[in-house]
Amino acid sequence: MTLRHVIEDINENPHRERDFYEYPALYDFYHSRMLDRDRQVNLLERYQPDDANRVLEFGCGTGPLLTRIEDEYEEVLGVDADERMLESARKHVSEADVLEADFTEWSAADDGRVFDVAALLGGLLHLTDNRDVESFAKNVYESLREGGTFVTFFQPFTDDVDNGSTDTQTVESERFSVERRSTTALTSADGHYTTTYVFTIRDTVRETEAKMGSVFHGRFHDPDALADTFDAAGFSDVEVIDSDGTTIFHAVK
Repeated sequence: MTLRHVIEDINENPHRERDFYEYPALYDFYHSRMLDRDRQVNLLERYQPDDANRVLEFGCGTGPLLTRIEDEYEEVLGVDADERMLESARKHVSEADVLEADFTEWSAADDGRVFDVAALLGGLLHLTDNRDVESFAKNVYESLREGGTFVTFFQPFTDDVDNGSTDTQTVESERFSVERRSTTALTSADGHYTTTYVFTIRDTVRETEAKMGSVFHGRFHDPDALADTFDAAGFSDVEVIDSDGTTIFHAVK
């Protein structure tokens, strides 16, 4: 489904409740222009073991990282719980494998596999329950060899979190533009939040547009609690690093 088809689908039934992840084409179009994918590759390379040749990405989505690294390692696997995302990922990758699995329930050990480095790039906010974070930490541990590393980045829950913040971002190509307006409000003292999005998608060739609302429930994580959880899972070295406006979490088995 292209962005043109996304517009048609939304306008066919504009009042149906929708999920941003329902449309991989919209996800790809927006994030490919908003996120620095090269920086994600650099993050992986910076914190991986020197002899890394097996890479596991949790929450791989449509596979943008996989396509950038699949020729650099002997084994690359992406795992995601959303089959719609994976269907798109399969069209993008050539060497990497993808697997449908919930990473709070699955580890590479379940399939008799082991990796040198694992990454979760941006997906930590989906883990809203403490038990899910604990399960994920254990699954990461079981997925890595001794000396293997895990890296992710996240927005920590601090006093600087702006409750009720609003934001508007617009990305565009020669034909399409996507505007995303968002409002975020904290819903608990533990960092849970709800973000309401309104997407406006425009096709300048066909002179059509569609508006789509979507609601996301996420969580800002406390760095100390996150470190304690990975310590409890068995990791020997855990660190939280503030780097260029990004908070990085790094753990060594």
